[in-house]
Amino acid sequence: MPADRPLALVMHSTHGLEIAAANEAARALGVRAGAGLADTRAALPELLTLPADRARERDDLARLARWCGRYGPTRNVDGEDGIWIDITGVAHLFAAQPDDDGEQALLADLSQRFSRLCLTVRAACADTLGAASALARFGTPPEGSFVIAPSGGTSHALAPLPVAALRIGADDVRLLERLGLRRIGQLYGLPRVALERRFRALSRREPSGAEAIATVLLRLDQALGQYSEPRAPLVEQSTFSARLPFSDPLLTAAGIEAALERLCSDLAGALAEAAVGGRRFRLTLYRSDGTLGEVAIGTSASCRDDAHIRRLLLEKIATFDAGFGIDLMTLETSEVTRLDAHQQALDADVAGTHARATARLVDRLSGRLGKGRVMRLLPRASHIPEAAQKRAPAISAAPAKLPAQSEEAAPTFEGRRPAFLLDPPEPIEVLAAIPEGAPALIVWRRVRRRIVRAEGPERLAPAWWAAYVPRAPEAGSGAARTRDYYLIEEAGGARYWVFRAGLYDKERDEEGDEGSDDLSAGVPRWFMHGLVP
Repeated sequence: MPADRPLALVMHSTHGLEIAAANEAARALGVRAGAGLADTRAALPELLTLPADRARERDDLARLARWCGRYGPTRNVDGEDGIWIDITGVAHLFAAQPDDDGEQALLADLSQRFSRLCLTVRAACADTLGAASALARFGTPPEGSFVIAPSGGTSHALAPLPVAALRIGADDVRLLERLGLRRIGQLYGLPRVALERRFRALSRREPSGAEAIATVLLRLDQALGQYSEPRAPLVEQSTFSARLPFSDPLLTAAGIEAALERLCSDLAGALAEAAVGGRRFRLTLYRSDGTLGEVAIGTSASCRDDAHIRRLLLEKIATFDAGFGIDLMTLETSEVTRLDAHQQALDADVAGTHARATARLVDRLSGRLGKGRVMRLLPRASHIPEAAQKRAPAISAAPAKLPAQSEEAAPTFEGRRPAFLLDPPEPIEVLAAIPEGAPALIVWRRVRRRIVRAEGPERLAPAWWAAYVPRAPEAGSGAARTRDYYLIEEAGGARYWVFRAGLYDKERDEEGDEGSDDLSAGVPRWFMHGLVP
């Protein structure tokens, strides 16, 4: 969707649909979060809207917080649109020179990485969490993506910001504005007793006044560092890792392969002891010059086979440059699931053995060709045959089973439908004994074929939403018309799966026009959809 068109996300509230978020183009036209959708659309009819998915946004924000572990081990989500990170003792690691400002280098690196992810970030660094939150949301300059408050200068940095930056509610903001207090700096010079007296006087008419003063003063003290604020760090995912340091740097490929074999064996032993398997593995090689190299692999099923893990990693590090040598190698897995042991010898589980062999083949092909080139077919909830499946990366999509169908609801030709369909269905010419009967003669690919046996029809009605959602899977060729499927057999023994798209004088052709004088308008069309073994 073009970024220059106004777009808003909407959600349900106690007062009906309201704006949850808006892009920059919409905000420039006056669209604000919390406004009613009806009033906003009346003022801006060209506004585009999409439903907001708060649960998915929270999950995505939590994944971003985990991804930010390189900037500090202690971090978590801040509200509905922020992340806080404790960078104590970490900032100097990002400085190119000992005299450089590590905080500025850290924020610059963070902003660049978020930009490469096509995400707009506004960051701030301050002595307290409340001050950093206020500066990030209200103090970031338009020409920059981050701002740094000098150590000990928190009060000066917060003074020009609006009182809404104190993380207080909209009612509390309005209460302060009625008292003429619009900036945080205006709260500094007021004695606490005088401020409490003003709120108490106002609370006689406003029931929320007595509670508001306590909230405002607490947030102010937290932002200025005069009152400690509890922070709950993100709960780290359970990880299993193996570590192997070297007294002398490794320089040869043979040495690296031997070390990798030991790492894989140690990690597989730890996974087996915990009765779990991993699906995401990361190998990190630390060079002597301070740089490092990382290699990540994934498996389509939980795995703790050290030989299989080592084989996948060897293909990734075949061209790895060791530089001046490797001082340390680590191997870890974070995505773990329970994996029970299986019998290695005299195993009667032939299906399980084949499934494991298939999973290993998928892992090797995905690692060598890329996970976007090895796909798996998954079921989709659609009764249109060509739309009943979807493609997904084989290494990341869990195998899915088709839902069981009862005998009463089973299709007429279940079990004899073609395993592979023609894409798209090929048009054929049909001669039938009666207009709506089974084919007696077909012409397919310029060959006449006499039909000696036919079963059907099996009628599939079109999806009602296909005409309104052009990108829906059911909106393919012929999917907007009623289909009558036949299983037919020619004199030579070959069997086909064909269908008639449309009903006589009831449904128009997709390319036709109801006002057209074309004699074929309203006449059904026949298609070859597959070959039946």
